[in-house]
Amino acid sequence: MCLQGGEQIDISQLVPPTAVAVELKVTLASATGALVVYSPGYEAEQVRFTKRESFHVVQIAEPILCMKATGGPLELDVAVLPIEDEE
Repeated sequence: MCLQGGEQIDISQLVPPTAVAVELKVTLASATGALVVYSPGYEAEQVRFTKRESFHVVQIAEPILCMKATGGPLELDVAVLPIEDEE
């Protein structure tokens, strides 16, 4: 399911069915590494976390995230905050 590579993460326990996006807060403990995150169907909208602590919004079509580490081993903490459709 992760067409651009990475590990598939099921976030269905963290977001309601009406969520259209998630805000991710990622804290990295690596001087050279980065974390790339996207959701299947939104491969062209990948976000890259490189700072010690970063926030990004990731559009989701289903409660699945694809995460791949680059630039060496990473120690990280990820918080997922749902964003619901306003309709």
